[in-house]
Amino acid sequence: MYEVTLKDIAEKVGCSINTVSLALKDSPRISEATRRRVKEVASDLNYASNNMARALVLKKTGTIGLILRNISSLLLTTEARYIEQYLEQNGYTMYVIASHDDLKMEEKAINLMLSNKVDGLIVNTQFTDNLSRLEKLRNQGFPVVLLSGFDRMPRLDAVYPNLIKGAYLSTKHLIQMGHRRIIYVSGSRDQTGMADPKYVGYERALREAGITPGPDMACWLGSTDFHLVRDEALGELLRKGKSEQAFFITQDELAIPIIRFLYKNGIMVPKDLSVTSLDNIRFADSAMVPLTTVGFDLRYISHHAIDILLEQIRGERPQDQFEDVAAEPEFYIRESCGYYDI
Repeated sequence: MYEVTLKDIAEKVGCSINTVSLALKDSPRISEATRRRVKEVASDLNYASNNMARALVLKKTGTIGLILRNISSLLLTTEARYIEQYLEQNGYTMYVIASHDDLKMEEKAINLMLSNKVDGLIVNTQFTDNLSRLEKLRNQGFPVVLLSGFDRMPRLDAVYPNLIKGAYLSTKHLIQMGHRRIIYVSGSRDQTGMADPKYVGYERALREAGITPGPDMACWLGSTDFHLVRDEALGELLRKGKSEQAFFITQDELAIPIIRFLYKNGIMVPKDLSVTSLDNIRFADSAMVPLTTVGFDLRYISHHAIDILLEQIRGERPQDQFEDVAAEPEFYIRESCGYYDI
């Protein structure tokens, strides 16, 4: 039997999928007339009984658990929005928990999702500690997809941005502009014991150019939130800004306030210092100094991860075959690097 989705109802009513979802939940944001029309179409299409019957027979709840490293990152919240929208199109709702890069919090999040009997898990993590547990869940037939990549990939399906290549391209561009002293600026040093993919890409570009990176070529700010960076780290950032040629900053959400901070202290980007970054967030091209940065197709990453998860839920993917998809980066040259190709 064909499974009716929110998209089917939306097409027949002539409204958005989000409107259908809200109408079925009796949201006051939707007019009474629209709610009534949506429910009539849902009834005509046998939507409620189809989905309830499916849940009873297959013991499914129609929910998916999403565990993110944090919810303050604009990049991750954008990805979460794409995931939620695509799940709604496929008749699922989503629970979200942030681990805040805390291993114990991540373990609790997994336990909570399982206790709520979600039909599958999508996990964005920097930790290797929980991977064996996720592998065990997958081996037992429970659907799991990662939004993270690792040096040694576990036996799990994964779709993620190729951060190594992104950082490599961003650093290589500065080298091609003639810079030899390129400072790696990051929110916090990785404490997981595994190689930071962004640093791997940065280092690879330097070594290809015959440059040996040293400890004096890195600046660790102690937080990915610039407003929480301590004075000592700000002082180090300012000293390097005055003495060095170029910065590779590991995320746009740090690069934008850093450029503003340097400007207030008399250092002009790109006149005095070239800057490249990573992520291509929504404000990257409209910042005080538009950012030269590397971005990824988050819609593709999100949708492909969901497609894999739904195939697992439907039993359409072999238990012993895993997909490892590192999404390719796209480079955006703007004013912050000192060279802008109009």
